[in-house]
Amino acid sequence: MHRRILTLAVGLASATLLPTQSFAQSTGLLEEVVVTAQKRSESLEDVPISMAVMSSDAMNKTGVRQMRELAEFVPNVTLSSGNDNNTAVRIRGVGANTRNIGFDTRVGMYLDGVYLGQSPAQNMDILDLERVEIARGPQGTLFGKNTVAGAINLITARPDQEFMTELRGEYGNYNSHRVSAIVNTPLTDSLAARFSVSDNHRDGYIDNITTGTEFNERDGTSFRGQLRYETDRLDFNLAADYLESERVSFMGEAQTDWSGTVYPDPLAPKRFEISNNVDNYEEREIWGISGTLDLELGNDYSLRSITAYRDTESDRIQDTDHSAIDIIRVDFPDQYEQWSQEFQLISPAGERLQYVAGLYLYDEQAKTQRSSTLGSETGTLFAVLAPPLAPFGDQFTESQVGTGGQVDTESWAVFLNGTYDLTDRLTLGFGARYTDEKKTVDYTIAGDVVMVGGVVPVTVAQLFGVAAGPIVDGQTVAVYEDDKSYNDFSPTVSLTYAISDNSNIYLRYSSAFKAGGFNVDFVPQQVFDNGLDFDPETVDAYEIGYKGTALDDKLRFALSAFQMDFEDYQLNQFVDLGNNISAITIRNAAEVQSRGFEAEATWYATPELLLQGAVGYNKAEFEDFPGGGSARNPAGLGADLSGNTLPMAPEWSAAFTAQYNYPIASLGADLVTRVDWSYTDAAFTTEDNIKVSTPGGSIPYGYVDSYDILNARVGLEDMGKWSVYLWARNLLDEEYFDNDSADFLGTIVQMPGDPRTYGIEVAYTFD
Repeated sequence: MHRRILTLAVGLASATLLPTQSFAQSTGLLEEVVVTAQKRSESLEDVPISMAVMSSDAMNKTGVRQMRELAEFVPNVTLSSGNDNNTAVRIRGVGANTRNIGFDTRVGMYLDGVYLGQSPAQNMDILDLERVEIARGPQGTLFGKNTVAGAINLITARPDQEFMTELRGEYGNYNSHRVSAIVNTPLTDSLAARFSVSDNHRDGYIDNITTGTEFNERDGTSFRGQLRYETDRLDFNLAADYLESERVSFMGEAQTDWSGTVYPDPLAPKRFEISNNVDNYEEREIWGISGTLDLELGNDYSLRSITAYRDTESDRIQDTDHSAIDIIRVDFPDQYEQWSQEFQLISPAGERLQYVAGLYLYDEQAKTQRSSTLGSETGTLFAVLAPPLAPFGDQFTESQVGTGGQVDTESWAVFLNGTYDLTDRLTLGFGARYTDEKKTVDYTIAGDVVMVGGVVPVTVAQLFGVAAGPIVDGQTVAVYEDDKSYNDFSPTVSLTYAISDNSNIYLRYSSAFKAGGFNVDFVPQQVFDNGLDFDPETVDAYEIGYKGTALDDKLRFALSAFQMDFEDYQLNQFVDLGNNISAITIRNAAEVQSRGFEAEATWYATPELLLQGAVGYNKAEFEDFPGGGSARNPAGLGADLSGNTLPMAPEWSAAFTAQYNYPIASLGADLVTRVDWSYTDAAFTTEDNIKVSTPGGSIPYGYVDSYDILNARVGLEDMGKWSVYLWARNLLDEEYFDNDSADFLGTIVQMPGDPRTYGIEVAYTFD
């Protein structure tokens, strides 16, 4: 498979520059791609950053409706999770996957330049977007906050002076149906409005044989409204968005019991089958409002102001023991409120010296609660973890052990980014950002362990193998209050040389900073005693790239090679707390290096045939990691894991697209046939890089195999007026797992990928 991917890379000089032209137009020429990754409108070929861009038209052609689906087409980018409230985004093998509100993401996600904050907001429905820009590598100068691995900017379609209505609907297997509507209308000569709404539903395909419920369903509604006022000197856009979703979420299929013993037939789980006594549940409610002002100041200078407020509430209830026995379930409610303000002074375009200078202000309050409810059959659990308590286990009723608190963040930054033309062909890029951030935490551990016969003191050590004070009815066990301040200077410099009018080569150095934080998930007493905080991490990155067009604008290509060096890398890991006690916590554990390349090409082989190729290689590993540990191998505490691969960092990823438009004159439409193929390499799922099997050897874990997915669409399209498509995702019904885990009881849990789905989509546009 690796040889096939390398052949694709050499043959196409490629990796996925995603389609940004209207395929219904059979001119066979690629349109210019304009991006705003450097806070001003520029041609993609002129930006010294490895980027992938997907336009609205391309998203419709591929059937992409969620960010997770978009990531399939972008090399060295992954977006995966079993639930929408804990989305894991990784670029070049580096990212974050934690439900801890005190831990920031490594990939910044933005909606029209507004930072989206924590992970529940990151797997949004794609609704009425003009394009999506993915910038790989540190973006610390211009985007700043938590972009050590990269940045993703969702850019919405703005109101304009043309009336337009678009209606779109689709129906598929698993009773999936999605309807959406977009209305754009002028109100006066200077005022326009745009409204969009979508409703998305799909039945689950994971059968819970205990309760009869189907897991992994979808049920969500999204809305966006905008008002735009525009004159010769002023452009003001007021936007509001809302998302509400609820689903029976899926956290994986249990393959073994607590001892790691494989379930025998007929108890062995089949594909897409589980046996939980409690149905998982997940909900999100996200809304925000923003105002973007662009004002011409004179002499071609302009001022931009972006003011925004966002609110996110999420909750998830999970059967943590993954079994039909009533032992333990956990509730994970979180709430986030954030306010941000950004000012940008933009110099005139087309000058020898161009720059953007800015000020950024950010304030966030994040609240969390963790409640573990012990069920009526807890004695079964005690027989494994605390045998002396086993006789009392069956007396428990709705007993709880919980944690909760709040993390407040205040941040401000100033930045400057610009270019200077040293000659007609050689351009110097420069930039720097200074960030000052303060975080405050107020956190407690508390619990009620209530027996039928009354209240009895029980230690958390007896329950979960981690030490804490005695818990009785209503008693607060530990309170932690602290604040930490961080600051950083993040410079960027680049050189771009125009080899010709159609191609250039660039060298780039960039840096970024990710603030420290606090461990505020399930935390044992010893971590409280040692302090919940961890330090910031920083990254220095080096990149060389080549971009251009050829064959009279029929071919666009880009190549980039990179190395990213992280210091004080923040990692979820097992730590030794003494007395044969260990716990998972976030610490500054290691130096990490990620190196590799991306290559990408888009080619109109004929006016009707479009080919796209995509390949990425990435080696993300610990350069220095003494004293490492793993949730999958707690006996290995203190091991030197230097040289090991980061979890969930596949080395190879690739994508290929072929689309053919066949004109049918009698219908005044094109018959459009399209296939999209993507490949994801195998990956370790923990930092110890041990591919472990169950006692019988039949269930591996700590490792997921490679897989490839084939999607297809065929339909009729009338130059953007109407379209009818038949579609299929995972057409060959590839059986694969994209993650696995071993829970705190020892149960091996695997996360299967989606099965084959198919359906029909119809769209019509009025203007």
